[in-house]
Amino acid sequence: MKKILIGIIGFGNIGKKRLDAINKLNNLAEVKIICEKRKINKKFKKIKIINDIKKLENYNLDLLIICTPTDVSKKIYNQFVGKYHLLIEKPITLNSTELLKNLKKSVNKRKILKAGYNLKYDPGLNYIKKILKSNFIGKIYYCKISYANGTAKSNSNNVGSIFDMASHSVNLLMWLFNSNILKVIKSCNQKNEFSKTHFDNGFAILKIKNILINLHHGFCNWKNIFSLEVYGKKGSLKVHSLPKWGNQIINYEKRVLPSGSPKVKIKKFKNDLSFKNELHSLLETIKNMDNTKDQVIKKINYESYYTLKNSILLK
Repeated sequence: MKKILIGIIGFGNIGKKRLDAINKLNNLAEVKIICEKRKINKKFKKIKIINDIKKLENYNLDLLIICTPTDVSKKIYNQFVGKYHLLIEKPITLNSTELLKNLKKSVNKRKILKAGYNLKYDPGLNYIKKILKSNFIGKIYYCKISYANGTAKSNSNNVGSIFDMASHSVNLLMWLFNSNILKVIKSCNQKNEFSKTHFDNGFAILKIKNILINLHHGFCNWKNIFSLEVYGKKGSLKVHSLPKWGNQIINYEKRVLPSGSPKVKIKKFKNDLSFKNELHSLLETIKNMDNTKDQVIKKINYESYYTLKNSILLK
């Protein structure tokens, strides 16, 4: 089969990560064009650089990856819905009604419209999911998750930490616990330094099924943090950090009855493969689109809608 042809809009940090991930996928796809308003100093042999989005229509593309801040993405993505498969940096837009309309249009045209939530493609977190499926910790009692950084003065997405950070955690929780239904018991948020409009730190108590969840999000940690703890009847699972910040350490702990220190096994993950794995999964879906059922396309697309709707509940 021919290579999947890709265009990238926006060539900041995320755009560069997307290009790097595509280049590692062994000829499955090829980036034909990059659209960026700012000057790109690096030259690419086979990639055309443009600064006018309208010129994208001159290229026969299969997939368009939009790597711009949400304020920009929400204004430009509508014109491409139903024409290309789309991968757009989260949360795409804060307007859930508009997003749902565009998702329905994409499904009708058998096109993918996906938000870039890459955490669930992290090998370590996939390892955790497999352990949960194996019933190693038994009935799940509760979960704690924290995803925060120190970008209060430098974040450019301008959507606040709920939609920039907590949305990743919400997406991950939906995936881990196999449910799109999230109930918010209590949510408390702060506006410290980031914006008069959006929150930059917050805590929430949630429930998915009967699993009680403590969630923290924020831009005021000063040092990046990701931690995930899941406790069950037979034991617990703990994830410390993400590979993009160095070693990711996973503890899986077997409960000792009636009480006592658990039996602990440790596993480490070093390489951040989440962007590569996410793109590989998407490109394989596009490659096999003729044999992909409508329900599968709908499930992939609507993930971003449920993530947005559940994140809005945290406000």
